[in-house]
Amino acid sequence: MLTEIRGSRGPAATLSALESRRFSDFQAQLSEVSALRTEAESEAARMGNLPAGLERLSRGRPLNSAGRLAPLGFPDERMRELQAAAQRGESLRLESRDFSSAVSLLPSQLFPQVVGWQHENRLLDRLQGYTIDAPQVTFIRHDSTTGVAAPTGEGDLKPELKFVTTSITAKAVKIAANNGLSWEIINDWPAFQTYCGTELYKRLVDAESDQLLNGDGTGLNMTGFYQTPGILTHASATLGTDTHIDHFEEAIAELRTGEALAEADLIVLHPTTWSAIRRTKDAYERYIVSADPTADEANQLWGVDVLVTIANPVGKGLILDTSKLGYVAIRESLSQRIGYSGDDLVRNILRTVAEERLVLCVTRPTAVLAISNLPTTVATGKTAKADAK
Repeated sequence: MLTEIRGSRGPAATLSALESRRFSDFQAQLSEVSALRTEAESEAARMGNLPAGLERLSRGRPLNSAGRLAPLGFPDERMRELQAAAQRGESLRLESRDFSSAVSLLPSQLFPQVVGWQHENRLLDRLQGYTIDAPQVTFIRHDSTTGVAAPTGEGDLKPELKFVTTSITAKAVKIAANNGLSWEIINDWPAFQTYCGTELYKRLVDAESDQLLNGDGTGLNMTGFYQTPGILTHASATLGTDTHIDHFEEAIAELRTGEALAEADLIVLHPTTWSAIRRTKDAYERYIVSADPTADEANQLWGVDVLVTIANPVGKGLILDTSKLGYVAIRESLSQRIGYSGDDLVRNILRTVAEERLVLCVTRPTAVLAISNLPTTVATGKTAKADAK
């Protein structure tokens, strides 16, 4: 168009209004052609070129690759036919390849925390503590008194009292454990390192409760409550009209009338034993410990708190006055250290050590009472029919 105008009116000719509109239309059409060309080139690149071997075999004949015979999508015309058929309520079949899926190959999602081990109540939380600066502690205990005070007449010889004391030394016991983790798991899953450190502490607490209750004082063991010389004892039995619950009340009274004049504030039982005691019923099948289990949860016996732990032997129990029995001497509280052992460094192992040093000091053994012959099955309640009559 421009060539014809220059040829007829010269190079300096200007376009009329009609010619300017025609020129703008031509430019718009050229832009559309360019866009279509770009889209076609992109589609050709996506489909790929015909392999050289197939090109030679075709010998100039039209030959399509399998990818061209099975396109990635349906033509727009076929999609419009599908839409029109759906609007008319008719059916229309479109052929396509089977779908692809990799769902079964996808990894499962990892829960962010370890499902941890369950641990018992800590007995140390209910006892008094005392910090020591030496590896052992010595205390002087007044065990007995010779002579008694009595009314004395004027000028008479006053009664002499002799206080018998003993020196007792308790050595702090170390409770320790270690755990090694590879650098790989520490870097790949830091939450696992945190869990292992916490679990180390809890394992020490389990061993700690076992030592406080059952330590026999031999070797490296501390002397636990049950092995402490001089503690009070009481044998429970369902004799006559007494129940095991009655025996607990009798044992509490024995503790109060003992040398320590102890007031019971804690009972330690195995969960099985406590369950059997709580299920004690009278002759009318009424619970004795708790009148209505659905309304009142029985966590006390005769007004004394009950601590349950599987570290306590089945069929036995402790009745304590925690304010008078003594204390737990703490030389080192729970602590952790991180380092290497042996060939850990060349094996990429980081080792965590957890430990504590402590010892049970029962300064007043008569503030502790061990009760035995407790039930491990359902206890039989006292017959109440006679009383009702």
